[in-house]
Amino acid sequence: MFKLFHKRPRPERDEELLNHFRETDDMSYLGTLFEKYVELVYGVCLKYLKNENDAEDAVMSIFETLAAKIRNHEIKNFKSWLYVLVKNHCLMQLRKNKREIVEVQPPEFVYSLANDHLLREESPTEQEIILQETLKPCVEKLPPKQKRCIELFYFEEMTYKEIAQQEEEELKKVRSYIQNGRRNLKICLEKAKAQNAKIG
Repeated sequence: MFKLFHKRPRPERDEELLNHFRETDDMSYLGTLFEKYVELVYGVCLKYLKNENDAEDAVMSIFETLAAKIRNHEIKNFKSWLYVLVKNHCLMQLRKNKREIVEVQPPEFVYSLANDHLLREESPTEQEIILQETLKPCVEKLPPKQKRCIELFYFEEMTYKEIAQQEEEELKKVRSYIQNGRRNLKICLEKAKAQNAKIG
């Protein structure tokens, strides 16, 4: 669909293209690198923006700002870094247009909860990727009432009293569900860290 950049005659790895671009400021290297993932970028934009024209405009806007962002960031995995960049760009567009944001972002408590267990040595971009890969499965593993109360309290910012009324539960039970859910999330994140360490 997008045929915006001339492909170089020889295949090159992402790291090599990034290094060539940083060393020479030759936009053809950046164009080659971006074209490898342009369909992925468009797909993510379309998922969030729900409009083909908006998605195409977003792809072009992202490329126009890509050079400056690359110079200001240390990038270990370009594909993962680009995915987060594209997602954040789309979420910003949605906020500007006052549209409904289609993905709930991890609340601040999750970052503080995970910091000692999973994210201590990771960059901000890698932290978000790790959380996406571990948080959702951990939440899904919670017992139903813990899961429900955790989501209402942290993601929808309801009070204990509001949750108790909505779920028709005693206030002390709601408090217990949230405390136990938080503890189980911490245990799950610890296990995820241990598994990642074994793989690494």
